[in-house]
Amino acid sequence: MGSIGKPTLQRIPVDAPIEVFIEAIKKDGGCICTNYVTPEEIAAANAEVKPWLDKDKPWQVRSIALASRDIITELKNRSDLQREILHAPVVPREHFLAETYPTWYDQKLHHYTSHPLLSAALGIDVRPGAVGQRLHRDDKMYHTWHTDATSTGWTQGRDNGFGVFVPGIKTTVENGATRMIPGSHLWGDDRGADPDDPNVVYAEMDVGEAAFMLASTFHGGSTNNTMNQNRMLYAMFMCKGTLRTEFATLLEYPPEVAKPWSKEVQARLGYKISSPNCGMVDMRDPGFLLKDDFDPEAPNVDVDLD
Repeated sequence: MGSIGKPTLQRIPVDAPIEVFIEAIKKDGGCICTNYVTPEEIAAANAEVKPWLDKDKPWQVRSIALASRDIITELKNRSDLQREILHAPVVPREHFLAETYPTWYDQKLHHYTSHPLLSAALGIDVRPGAVGQRLHRDDKMYHTWHTDATSTGWTQGRDNGFGVFVPGIKTTVENGATRMIPGSHLWGDDRGADPDDPNVVYAEMDVGEAAFMLASTFHGGSTNNTMNQNRMLYAMFMCKGTLRTEFATLLEYPPEVAKPWSKEVQARLGYKISSPNCGMVDMRDPGFLLKDDFDPEAPNVDVDLD
C-alpha cells in the first residue's frame, strides 16, 4: 500500500477552464493560479503603491501580531492595476458567493440573484522581522457557523467570502509566505488549527501568480525571516452581496449628519465595528470619523487584538 502524501495546493494555469478552479477549491479550500498577471503588471502595481510606503503616513499597524507590517488601505483608489485584476474572469467568485432565492408576490414566483461585493482591498508590506499571524478564518468577522463537512464535501451556500492574493515579489517560506491548511474549509466549529499541523502548506508563489482561497480556510501570514526583503502582497476579498444593511446607512447618514447624535444611535448606524473586525475604516473602528480632532492621516490601529 502506497503512502499518502502531504496535501498540496494545486497549481492551475490561468487559461484552464473555470471548472478546474472550482473543483480544486471545493476540495482544498484554495489553489494557486499560474500566469495570473505579467511580471510587468506587478512592477507597475509596485510602482503605483511605492509612494504610500515611502511616506511616514498612516499605514503602520500598531499591534504585536502585525508589528513592522505596512497596510495600504483603500487600495482600489491607489492602484489602477488592482482595480482590473480583481475582476479577472478566471476568479470563480460567482460560483462560491452568488445566491439565487425564490420569492413569492401573491401567486407569482420570482427569482432574485445577489452577486458578490468587494469587501476589502489591501496592500500588505510584510517587513523583515514581521511576526507571523495566528492561523484563522477570514469569515470570523461575519460570525460564520461551520458544520463538519469532511465526509460529505463542500456544498453550495456554505461560504460567504473569497480571497485573491497576488504577490508583489516572489514569496517564499523565508520571507513569510502565507500558510494554509488544505481541506480545513470543511472543518466544523469544534476544532481550531494547530500551527504545527503537518498538513500546513506554504503558498509560495512566483511573481505573476495568484492564490485563491475561501474565507473558511484556515491560514495565516508567516514570519518574515529575511534581512532585507519586504514581502508585498496584494489582497482582495469578496463577500456575499447580502452581507450589508438594507439601506446604505453610512451614505444616508454621513459623519457630518451623525456627529451630534448619541453614541448608541451612531453605533446602530455602523459607526462602530462588529467585533472582531467587520466594518473598519483604515483598519480602525469608524467612530474616529465623528471626532472633532479627526485626523485622516493618523496611524492605523489593528482592532483584532484578542
